[in-house]
Amino acid sequence: MVEASRGTGDFAVGAAQLGLSVAPGGAAVGASMASLWRNTNFIVDGKASAPGTGGGFELDADTAEGLYREAAALALELDQQIYEADDLARTDPPAEDPASVGFNNVGSQAFYAGAQHVKAEADFYRGLAQALGKALGIYQESDQEAGRDITDSGGEDSSGGGFI
Repeated sequence: MVEASRGTGDFAVGAAQLGLSVAPGGAAVGASMASLWRNTNFIVDGKASAPGTGGGFELDADTAEGLYREAAALALELDQQIYEADDLARTDPPAEDPASVGFNNVGSQAFYAGAQHVKAEADFYRGLAQALGKALGIYQESDQEAGRDITDSGGEDSSGGGFI
């Protein structure tokens, strides 16, 4: 939690007074958003990322890969926004008088809260990308294993083919 007690008088507003500790994007929210997709079962072309759990999201490989790429791109874009919001939170007041310092502190806290919210969003998309990547890895692994099985059963070497 960041305190904004650098100002003086009524303009010094603490994070607790603003409710930042429970604001969207606070530490607890960010941690839960990062792991939200960890136990989700993604079924890619019939191969489950969490076998035996039942339910989940059933996707074909192309859709899963497209969603993976989109989620990863969104996480990267949001990471840039976090960096920019963090920069804004470090803005110095235009003057060292109590009103300017106090007003600047409130603005800095708002930018900090915004950065934390965007971080939670980035964690959400990063977690989704990781879960989809895991499901795609499982799919690709089983697809490669099926290819090896076909090759082995056909009596051909691993040069690329076999007969069923």
